[in-house]
Amino acid sequence: MERSTDALVIGAGLAGMKAALMLAAAGRRVHLVERTSMTGGRIIRCEDVFPSMECATCMISPLQQEILSHPLVTLTTLSDVISVEGSRGDFSVRVLQRASSVDPEACIGCAECWAVCPVAVRNPFEEDLTDRRAISVPCAGALPNVPWIDRDRCLRWTEGAGCTLCADACVFGAVDFGAADRTHDLRIGEILVATGFDAPRTVPAGLEDHPGVVSALRVERMFASNGPTGGEIRTLDGRVPSSVALLVHPPDGAPSRVSTMTALKLLHYFEKRLPAASIRILLDGRYRPEPVADPYHERWTTGGIPGVVRFQETPSFSAGPGSSIRIDLAPGSAGESFETDMLVPGAPMLPAEGTERLAGLLGIERGDDGRPLRPRPDDPTLSSRPGVFLAGAAAGSLDVTSSITMAAAAAGRILSWKGGE
Repeated sequence: MERSTDALVIGAGLAGMKAALMLAAAGRRVHLVERTSMTGGRIIRCEDVFPSMECATCMISPLQQEILSHPLVTLTTLSDVISVEGSRGDFSVRVLQRASSVDPEACIGCAECWAVCPVAVRNPFEEDLTDRRAISVPCAGALPNVPWIDRDRCLRWTEGAGCTLCADACVFGAVDFGAADRTHDLRIGEILVATGFDAPRTVPAGLEDHPGVVSALRVERMFASNGPTGGEIRTLDGRVPSSVALLVHPPDGAPSRVSTMTALKLLHYFEKRLPAASIRILLDGRYRPEPVADPYHERWTTGGIPGVVRFQETPSFSAGPGSSIRIDLAPGSAGESFETDMLVPGAPMLPAEGTERLAGLLGIERGDDGRPLRPRPDDPTLSSRPGVFLAGAAAGSLDVTSSITMAAAAAGRILSWKGGE
């Protein structure tokens, strides 16, 4: 049997979409599988992209539009790979697509259905800062702009209720409560894993419920003009902070180029939205990066940035007077201590949810960090299994530019294969 030239790309974030479009441009048919209801990944939550601070939406929207219109790209949302057999050139892949209960051909995205839904739950797209409905799109401008019913929240499935409010509100008859999950069996030549990353909220012990501890991703959404606060950066109880402490690197994670870049971008946000606030940058003085590995780290020492405080021991954090947070830079000694209204801890980039399960299905090894193992340092796109490639943050803590470069390299690897191993 002749080998298949179709490609499977798992993950419709920046790296996945870029690779899919490059493969399609070369004439390959691409099956793009995304576990959420929309394309774009995490970058669509951002207002700006560091270091140029260009508009993130302006960067990602053309890719999203092209993915939806390209004749050689088949996008399957709300989907997961559930089995993989075979070898390079002849993989048999089964994909489970969860029912959205909304007909994408009939829906026009008018929002009438979720406007009447009585069920409100926290919206993870907005970092739980706002609510969404049991039927909804994650955000304004989502692509595809088609809502889906979360059956884990909808009253029809959670309580057996006969609620039909969303269907009654839809004059186009797009809501279909009887829709069923589907499986898609694909014959695939090569597989590209571009599942991105997760960034858990890192909260110091004892401050789990403190309104002044705000994650980097929450600041990102607050700063966004289309975000939950209309561009205003606030504490979680709505206060305008007069002081902010920014922990550059994760307190329990390895310092990296990405965490440095994130901190510099957040500093820009604070200076723009909170010009009167006192900003302290908490920098691990033990970190000695190679200039090539983390060139942006040098900005803290040579860029004339005020408020940089270096520490040699991990600071301790506790509730301070009123609603403040107390920071002790040298626990048990006479080191500097101060209070701040807002603390933004560094956030590690961890393997995306489901990485362990997916690696098992694909038959690829994982490294100590939980991500797919990269057996050849000279080519980070290669996994431990021939025909399975890696791109973007699925392979490591990568910034936007590096993710795009890696996606292009992985697509090139796929296109250059002439047979054999």
